[in-house]
Amino acid sequence: MLTPIDIQRQDFEVKLRGYNADEVDDFLDLVGKDYEKLYKDNAELRDEVKRLNASLEQYKNMEETLKESILLAQTAAEDIKKSAAEKANVLVNEAQSKSDEMYRQLDLDIQSKKNELSGMVAEVSGYKTRIKGICSAILEMLEKME
Repeated sequence: MLTPIDIQRQDFEVKLRGYNADEVDDFLDLVGKDYEKLYKDNAELRDEVKRLNASLEQYKNMEETLKESILLAQTAAEDIKKSAAEKANVLVNEAQSKSDEMYRQLDLDIQSKKNELSGMVAEVSGYKTRIKGICSAILEMLEKME
């Protein structure tokens, strides 16, 4: 690639009926300065493109990291939901089992109390019968004594 220094150092052979050397030198100086400015601008733009490409690559890496983080968070959230649902089911089942056991125990207690009550009723009936018997025997004795 042609550099600004190459333009400044360029010499042309002087020939008869050639161009005016001063005009050519002035023009080459002008072209050299413009070319130097373009050359510097081009170098700066290349550096800027490199810097922007590096930034772009960094942002792409960050984007990929964020995507992975989001996927991990979603997976973790799903695992937590699943675990919570399982724990809830276990708790509901335990509560249902306890409730069923309490119901059975209450039913047994009620049945036991009914049996106890029946026994007491029978016992009271037995006492009534004995008392009637005793009363009858006393009446008979009183009638015999008369």
